[in-house]
Amino acid sequence: MAPAVFLTLVLAQSAPAEAADPAQIERIRQPLIETQAITVAPPTRAEDSVFRVTVHGPKPERPLWEEWSATPSYVRPWFRSYHHEFLEQVTPEEFRAATLYPIGIHVEQVVDFLVKDIKAANRKKREAKAREEVRLALEALLACRANPDKPDC
Repeated sequence: MAPAVFLTLVLAQSAPAEAADPAQIERIRQPLIETQAITVAPPTRAEDSVFRVTVHGPKPERPLWEEWSATPSYVRPWFRSYHHEFLEQVTPEEFRAATLYPIGIHVEQVVDFLVKDIKAANRKKREAKAREEVRLALEALLACRANPDKPDC
């Protein structure tokens, strides 16, 4: 009820309609009089179910379905074609190659290889550090045995 009252008050306060400029009216009428690009013929009988359309305009040079997409035929994305077309429209140019054309190096395999190499390198480093600690401890032990009067022993 309150919105109806508010709307009535707003409409009551609006300025009265002014007389329209004849030049503006003529400018609006002119495009309405011109022949339209698409015209629909009225049915001849009421029970007719035929729909006819006449299009006035340039004919395309080649059929529109000749090239369905700008995507090369050798690219087979794993997602559906409509999703691929959507990504083609919304992905910025600098990210398109990785997003739209998933061919080339498989990143997962490269990452797995790098992880294995890094783990092996870390293991070798830990082993070398442990061997160095053992070597230093052995040297300290041999030095203590050689000279038991040292205060470190």
